[in-house]
Amino acid sequence: MDLIAGKSPSDDDSGRGDRRKGVKYLVDMTPCMRVLPEEYVLPLQPEKLISSSRVAIPVIDLSGLDGSIGRRMMTVEAIGSACAHWGFFRIINHGVKVSLMEEMLKVVDGFFNLTAEEKMNYASEDVMNPVRVVTKEYLEEVWGLAIRISGAISEALGLERDYVEKSLGEGCQIVASNYYPPCPEPHRTLGLAAHSDHGGVTILMQNEVDGLQVKHQGEWVAVQHVPGTLVVNIGDYIEILSNGKYKSVEHRAVVNAERTRISIAVGHGPKMTATVAPASPLVDEKSWVKYRPIMYKDYMRAQQSSAVRGKSPLQALMTNTTVMK
Repeated sequence: MDLIAGKSPSDDDSGRGDRRKGVKYLVDMTPCMRVLPEEYVLPLQPEKLISSSRVAIPVIDLSGLDGSIGRRMMTVEAIGSACAHWGFFRIINHGVKVSLMEEMLKVVDGFFNLTAEEKMNYASEDVMNPVRVVTKEYLEEVWGLAIRISGAISEALGLERDYVEKSLGEGCQIVASNYYPPCPEPHRTLGLAAHSDHGGVTILMQNEVDGLQVKHQGEWVAVQHVPGTLVVNIGDYIEILSNGKYKSVEHRAVVNAERTRISIAVGHGPKMTATVAPASPLVDEKSWVKYRPIMYKDYMRAQQSSAVRGKSPLQALMTNTTVMK
């Protein structure tokens, strides 16, 4: 939500540059704000919301991947079921140190509390900067975690364990650190509009403030924070690669009037020049190829530039072509 161009109620023509400093800057400069500026108001439709306490969000114990053959297969099947029915699951015993997760959240919080000028200091190539060191360690841990999960996804699809990993090639890792300050009228806007991720596997952590919602069977489910856990979103790349067997999850972030929420999403996808298409072992002469091939960077560009949120960019790739062999 930070760094979104906007206009403070007190801005005049001479203050246009301040509009690009983000929502946090707006809140900091107008601490007594009681009404949301019109440019941040969204035409939200009333929708049914389900609490995660009322539905069984999948919880996967990743230690099962390192257990006996039987335990590993049970874990792989659980991941496959979560990908098919939710496109989303929570993971425990994931191997990322809680202390590292907490330090990463502190780094992001500290960064967003800097002035705009101070933030620019971190645009340097000084890899020994504490922000960069902590970030590098966390991203390396999460990359390894994403590869483990990708291996399980491959197996669940009936592919070789390293199929998804090989399809990523050199791969790419994209970090989105989001800072959602208290909002005076949270019912009139969103922190992040509904969307699916363009990559393969996104691993998300957050502070103790709730705000994540995922769409399941046409209804929004509020996901409650559980300390020490991470959540995994399946992205469009996996939906395409699985030829629609696994579904990328549509999700959004809501805001509240009292507390700041911080989330750190790390997406993992193929190299930019990779061709995104259904895995050839998953299509045969009886199958429909549900998605036309596209270069990953072209799909990213189309998704990021779309004025329509949700999964419309992915739906634009859908086809009814049968495979010829």
